[in-house]
Order: sequence, then structure tokens, then C-alpha cells
Amino acid sequence: MIKENNEMHGALTVRLTDRQGQVVHHRKYKNHIVTSGRQLVAQLFAGQAGSVPATQVTHIAVGTDATDPTDADTTLLAERDPRKPIENINYEEIDEGGVQRVRTSLTAVFDFDDANGTAPFDTAPLREAGLFTAEPGEVMYSRVVFEPVTKTDAFKLTLLWDIVF
Repeated sequence: MIKENNEMHGALTVRLTDRQGQVVHHRKYKNHIVTSGRQLVAQLFAGQAGSVPATQVTHIAVGTDATDPTDADTTLLAERDPRKPIENINYEEIDEGGVQRVRTSLTAVFDFDDANGTAPFDTAPLREAGLFTAEPGEVMYSRVVFEPVTKTDAFKLTLLWDIVF
């Protein structure tokens, strides 16, 4: 008999591509689903308990703070505009140790002119990313901290976020 563990988890793949289409940075990082994200899933599953209706995750944001994620996080700690809408959503069934699960893959692209910061004030490298529902009543689902990525107009940043249910 297989005992099921319904622990949601995921990972973020960070890919930086130059103007010639060459991948110059490609790393994968573990996801941290925060309490507000778990609450969002519970509300979508069983019904709304609050005043603002629960909605799907629609955007990915990036920022420059490297503080480790905590369950209490509700926003990025140093977000850099703009948030990007999720462009691709894929679903696939996978097997994890004899348990059939569903992996959802979400993709957002920060083009060459996006999230570069403004010199000389905000040129710190990107260090964090988050999944969000749309405003109003936005909810952060998860947050990831990663190795520094210097984003300039010479690079396009692709974020691929996998969540396993």
C-alpha cells in the first residue's frame, strides 16, 4: 500500500540568453511555497473564506534581495519592475516514488529591456523571484532566492517555474 504525501513542491529554472540566442546562464533552484500560497490552494480547492476571491497565479516578479524565504513572506523584499505575465502553462502527469502527481510548468520572459534597473541607483543583480496572483488582492504563492544574475539590456531572462501537486 502506498501512503500518499500531498506535499506541494517545486523548482525555478533561471535562464539568461544573449542577443545571439546563446544561453549564458542556466540554473535550477528549490521553491519555497509560503503560507499565503498554501492558503490560496486551500481556498481554490474548498471555497473562498475571505473577502477577496481567490484567483489563479498570473505573474512572476523578480527582485534583488537575497534574504532566505520564510513561510511568512507575502511579497518580494526588493522587487524590480515590471512583473511579467505568465506566457506558457503546461501540465503533465509524473511518477514520484510510486505516487502519481501533476506537474504544472509556468514560464515568463523578461525581455532585453525588462528588469534591468536604473544606473547608478539600482543596478544590483537579481537574487529573488516570486509567483503572484493578479491585483487587486494579490497573493504571493512562492518565493525563491538564487545566485546573483546581472540583468542588462544585453540579456533576456526566462523563468520556468515547476510546481508539483
